[in-house]
Amino acid sequence: MTAAALGIDVGGTKLVAATVDADGRILDRRRQVTPARDADQLVARLQELIAELAGGGLPVGVGVAGMVDPQGRVRYGPNIGVRDLPLAELLADAAGGVVAVVNDANAATLGEQRAGAARGRDEVVMFTLGTGVGGGVVSGGQLRQGAHGFGGELGHVIVEEGGRPCPCGNRGCIEAYASGTAIALAARDRLVDPDRPSTLRDATDLTGRAVTEAAQVGDALAQSVLVDVGRWLGVAAASVVNALDPEVILIGGGAAEATAPWVLPAAERALGERVLGRNLRPLPPFELATLGDDAGMVGAAMLALGRADDPTEESR
Repeated sequence: MTAAALGIDVGGTKLVAATVDADGRILDRRRQVTPARDADQLVARLQELIAELAGGGLPVGVGVAGMVDPQGRVRYGPNIGVRDLPLAELLADAAGGVVAVVNDANAATLGEQRAGAARGRDEVVMFTLGTGVGGGVVSGGQLRQGAHGFGGELGHVIVEEGGRPCPCGNRGCIEAYASGTAIALAARDRLVDPDRPSTLRDATDLTGRAVTEAAQVGDALAQSVLVDVGRWLGVAAASVVNALDPEVILIGGGAAEATAPWVLPAAERALGERVLGRNLRPLPPFELATLGDDAGMVGAAMLALGRADDPTEESR
């Protein structure tokens, strides 16, 4: 069994890379600025990191926000400004072995299942809350990416037909109700009512973070926004649970922990009201992810380890 792999998380502003052992422990770490919107510079930077950290021929896993096909081609990477970039192929010589490229939220889900909050559970789904809403599915202990590599996009489960516009071009996706951007917009809508008191009226920059911070100090309007986020997440989760019957629903991403006191109870209530056979089945709990920003990096490494040990695994 391969002892370690290199995991890389490619964000819009930073690249984080680490060697990760088979138990998900981080052994070494590097952080650099992402040369976004310049594919040649991005590939060169990744090749340098691989040479530095995986020069001995370690398997390499790379997590990227966007649509990634089974061959490791980034069909669309909005955060880094690339389209149709054959990333796995371009990194193969530098790696000298397995290169697995995967959507970052998919990678984070696998990381949490192998080394985080869902360790020991084989049926896991995760919603990641940040600027947008991502997601991932592990079933039978394996990451499920679908026929074309685009599976697990739970942020685009439609919860309200004809609802709020989503950056993907559809309307009514859960991303339009539960992302940091959506939280700020919902608070702005509530502030239209002059009779609703709120410290947010004095905010110079009304962001999802500002709303969350206001909720933490007792602002009732801000708290009501986060309760609504939880309710919509529960609505989305009901469809996912009906389809996949997971053991646990993880909530991860940058906004998860701070919003949890309002989001998680509301999500559990909404799920319990909507899931099929709710009086006949155990309902999966909502739980917080635990690996934080390391989840995608660890998951990418775990994916590469799986492919190194058995090329037929981890590719569904």
